[in-house]
Order: sequence, then structure tokens, then C-alpha cells
Amino acid sequence: MSKVTYLSGWQPDLCIQLNTANNDKVDFNRFLVKHFPTTGQLQQDGQFEDANREGFILQLKHHFDEVIKEGESQNTLYKIFHSTSQYLRWCDMQDVSAFTQHSVEGYMSHLNNQVMLGLLKNSTYNQRRAEMKTLLTQYLGLSHHYFDTVVVRVNSDTEPHEAYTRSDLNQLLPLLRQVFKQTHNQFMACPEKHITAHKSVPTMTFNWQSEQYPLCGGISKMMCAATFLLAYYTYSNTGDLLQLTQPNNASTTLGEVWYTMPAFKRRAFKTIQVEMGGHELDIPKYALDFFDKLREASMLFNAGEHTTLLQTVVANKVQPIKSSTLRAFADWTEKHFSFTDQTGRRLRPVISRFRETGAQITAFHQGDMANDIMLNNTPNTRKKSYSEGNKIANTGMMQDAMAIREEQIKSKVNTPQARLNLAIDVLVIQQENSIKLPNLSRTSSGSSCNNPFGEKSEKYTKQARRHGLAKEGERLACADLLACFGCPEQVIVQSVADIWCLLSFKACIEESLYLHLDASHYRNNFEAIISFIDQKILPNLHVKVLKQAQTRLDDDGLHPAWDEADSILNLIPRVAKEAN
Repeated sequence: MSKVTYLSGWQPDLCIQLNTANNDKVDFNRFLVKHFPTTGQLQQDGQFEDANREGFILQLKHHFDEVIKEGESQNTLYKIFHSTSQYLRWCDMQDVSAFTQHSVEGYMSHLNNQVMLGLLKNSTYNQRRAEMKTLLTQYLGLSHHYFDTVVVRVNSDTEPHEAYTRSDLNQLLPLLRQVFKQTHNQFMACPEKHITAHKSVPTMTFNWQSEQYPLCGGISKMMCAATFLLAYYTYSNTGDLLQLTQPNNASTTLGEVWYTMPAFKRRAFKTIQVEMGGHELDIPKYALDFFDKLREASMLFNAGEHTTLLQTVVANKVQPIKSSTLRAFADWTEKHFSFTDQTGRRLRPVISRFRETGAQITAFHQGDMANDIMLNNTPNTRKKSYSEGNKIANTGMMQDAMAIREEQIKSKVNTPQARLNLAIDVLVIQQENSIKLPNLSRTSSGSSCNNPFGEKSEKYTKQARRHGLAKEGERLACADLLACFGCPEQVIVQSVADIWCLLSFKACIEESLYLHLDASHYRNNFEAIISFIDQKILPNLHVKVLKQAQTRLDDDGLHPAWDEADSILNLIPRVAKEAN
């Protein structure tokens, strides 16, 4: 091949600025010469060797322009550009003409050899093959027969995301919570100072285990910590988290709650449904204070319509959190805090691992179907990416199973006795998937019971046995709703749904007045309960929660359990009814 000198005349119309997280550029001038020089080198008017492929490059650039107008993903376009650069560099090194069947077969054979040498995964090879096929057949209109002899590999080495163990979480979560808490306090104390600061100027400090760390870009660290905590609390993936917008129904008054509860659901623990723009996430109740603070900080950056919830400020410029920002934060934690797992591997926060952790916990407590619904995954996605758990925990579970089985065979005992013989009080699977929950049982009156199978349940069990409604050894929970009020085991959970139910119960009692013989008849049945609610419960509720519950009662009416006044009469003890 003749070597023609190319006097660089860099053309700006061949360079496209993409709207990606990293503000990537695709400069087609670099494809016109050999060995893929940088844009800066080309702009210096140096001498380069002409690659003799201008027609293909101009056609490729024209196709990029067209698909950008059609709304094609610009991240996908950058991947195609990157794959093209790798292919052309190989062609230049081998001194072969690009965009021919011979060069395509040679390049794919080179990648296949890397797979066989263990330098490349099957999944990466197949991704490169797919990108090359898109480039040649869709973007340049070349024949699909170019790939007739190209090897197709099975994605047998794709690795699912690995969950964190309980030990891992006990190291990472306290750090993330403290980073967010400390940086949030400093930011709220003087927002303007941190918003206008240059990214290389330390304006915050972080105290951890008697050490103080000066923080540059403190706002970014605050919001990155919030992002990872969101991933832990919601089990959401990176794409969903970074696209969340500030709530459409949020009030500008910081004292008001910014989320709504259109439905009351249960997962393995008590949850509410949080509405954030077009997304809805199930949020554990114990994280509500964190969300209040997150919204509070986000609204100070920018409170415009369709503004993302997770954003940061760099040199007085507001911008959304990017994947690169999260990686930089993870690098910072790995550099300064030497967390390791049980095999000695360094620990760092990874959103996909928090998501897999949630997948394992949900599958353990509620099964695969509930897990697929909560994570919004198809069974294939679940199997491919969120099914392996953690290797260390898996080994411990296998050792538990083998030891118990061996003891069963040797001693000829059942599983519980085998565990007792081996002094295995808690299985690894139980320890890894444990969640700290209050042992509460909700009642239809809107309150909860701390001990539904306590002493008071015994009389119900005895009565049921006398009437043949309970078997020997079976226990029934206490079901005396009217006796709950004043009982030491009663617990009031301050959620809007629970208080709405409680207010409905109270309203139903009050509306039942006309069903009684007279006011004295009504007071004998319910006066003590109404007084207890008015004097002991309502004054001790959070004003914000009570106000929202009252609003829901006004807007939605009574809770379905108490929408008829005569519903309450069935709760009056039979003796009282007969006396009346």
C-alpha cells in the first residue's frame, strides 16, 4: 500500500458533541488517518498517513447525524464509535484495508484468539461482535455475509452481581450514613459557601474513628452517599435512581412531608409507597428522616420542574449525579477506609450489589414471585443477574446443610434434633437474610399489638376449644379490639395509613350513637374508648402525621373496615348486649 502524507486540516463539522454523562465527543477526523491520533494532535496541523477510507467515514458520520435526530441513545452511539476505533486501529497495525470481509474476519479471529487465551470473556466478545455487525450492516449498509464464518460464542462466563454479606453491610452502611449526615449538616449550615466553592477547595470535613478528613467536592460526596443509601433502601438499579425527579407534589415548605401514600403495602417489613416523578419506590419507614434531608438538600440546588432528585453542584454549576461521580466516590472510600470482606477482598459501595442483596432478602422472606415484582425483573433477568447471592454466604449455607444431613444419618434423628445436637442455633441463611423488625401485629382499629399471643389470648383459645373451633395445642391471638385501648401491649405506629384507620374507627363509634337506645347506653359502651383516644393517643402523635391522616379521612372518607356505623356493634361483648 502506498503511503500518502496527509496534511491535517481538522474539520469541525466532522466532530459531534454527544449528550452523555461524560460529555463524550466523537471526532470522525481521527478515522481519516492511520493509528487514530487525538483531536489535539490533528488540530496542530501535523503530518499523518492518509488511511484511504474517507467515503466510509463520511457515510458513517452522516448516519450518526440521522439517528441522533431520530432520538437514538447517544451512549449507544459512543459504543459504536469506540468499537469502530478499535477495529480501525487493528486494521492499521495489520496494514489491511478496512471495511472488507477479509479485515472483518481477521479482526474477529483476533478477538476469538484473545478469548481462548483467557484475555477476553465470551460476553465481551459477543458484545464486540454485535457492535461490529451493527456498524457494518446497519450504519454502512454492507452485507451480513461478512459474518458468515465469524465465530459465535455462548455467554457462559457472564457473572451475576454478588450480594453483600451481613458483615459487609455492617462496615459499609455506617460509613455511608455518617458521610451523608455530617456533610448534610455542614451544607445546610452554609449552603452558599459550598455551592460556590471550586472543586479543589476543601470546604467540609468528615470525622470517622478519631480521624478527620478534609473534603473537596463535599456536595458531591453528600449526594453520592445518598445515592448508595437509596440503592440499599429501595433495591433500585442505577438507571432508575439517576433518573428520579424531585416529587411533583412536593411542598416548598420543608416542614411538610414530600411523599404520598397512594397504597399501603407490606414487604418483608412495613413500607410506604413513595412517589417521585414518574417512578414509584417502596421505601422502608425507618428511612423517612433520610429522605426528608435528601429532598431538603436537593431543593436548595434547583427546584425547577422535572429537576432530578440526585444532583450536585460543581463550581456553582448544578448538574445531575453521573456514574463517573459515583465511581469517584467509591474510589475515595476504598482509598481512605480499608474495609475488607471475609476473604480479604477490598469492599466498596456498588449499586448492583445492594440490589442483589435486596433480591436475596426478598426471595428468602417472600419468594421469587414477590422478588420479581418488587425488583421489576423478568425471571430471565433474575436468573442472569440476581440469583447467585454471595459466595462466602453460599459456602456457609452448604456447610450447614452438609453437617446437619451428616448428623441426621449418623444419629437417625430429624432436622431440628440434628441442629440441636450440633449446637447450630442460627443457620447462615437466617443470619444473612435477617432484618430487624418490631414484632408487631396490626389490628383493624389502626393500632398494633406487641404481644398478640400473650396472657389475654389464652381465654380466647380456651373458649375456642370448648366450642370445637381450635385443636389441642393451637393458640389464637387476642382479638378483643375494645380492650386494646388501655392495654399495656398496645402500640401506635405513626404512619398515615394506621392513623387514618384509627380516626375512621373513632368516627364509626361516634356515628353509632343513633343506633343506641340513648346517650347513656352509648356512653356505657364506648365513652372510655373515645376518651382514651382523645386524651392518650392523639395528643402524642406527630402533628404532621395526624394532619395528613385527617386530610385523608376528609378526602377519601372512612377506612373500608369502618365505613358502616353498625360495624362497631359486633364488637360489643354478648353479655353487654343481653343486658341492654
